[in-house]
Amino acid sequence: MPPARVPSRCKHQARRGLTLIEAVLAVVLLGLVGATLASATSFLSTMQHRMEQRLGAAELGNRLMLQFMDDSESLPSKALPIAYDRDLYRWTIDERSVKFDIEVSDDAQASATGLIGSGTNLDRIKLVTIRVWLGADSGGSRSFISTVPNATLTRLVDPLAFSNPDSLQTLLDQPDGIERLVNKFIESEGSQ
Repeated sequence: MPPARVPSRCKHQARRGLTLIEAVLAVVLLGLVGATLASATSFLSTMQHRMEQRLGAAELGNRLMLQFMDDSESLPSKALPIAYDRDLYRWTIDERSVKFDIEVSDDAQASATGLIGSGTNLDRIKLVTIRVWLGADSGGSRSFISTVPNATLTRLVDPLAFSNPDSLQTLLDQPDGIERLVNKFIESEGSQ
């Protein structure tokens, strides 16, 4: 029987480990990746908050426009900020008359003149612009600047066209509602 082979200890190979430089580089790389991820998360969180503030401004602008169309007398004071969610917003409104440049044939004008239901009188149409921005109390500004979250809504509005059937009833139910409705008609006839 041949003699058994005994492994020699001098041929034993040591396992390779990390050197100190490799360990330091690994920790530095992990730190850089962690810092980059934290920075990106912070940036995304800030952007999401700004977009929520812009959405809040747009929502407030839409509500103010609907309130203006229903009853312009019931709008809140422009001197005070409006609270929405956890932020405060400021707003302005601008009304301008609009002149339409439309050519109408003599036959069409003659047939439409004096008829009931002949269409909207285009001379009474107004261009209404509502601008809403983040107020100074919430990190915005006291007056409008384009760098703060904001929204601008513009609509063509006929002051005598009610946005829904309840608008007319609500106006008539107010103590001075009939007087205000008559004044609207007088103002629209005076602008012609």
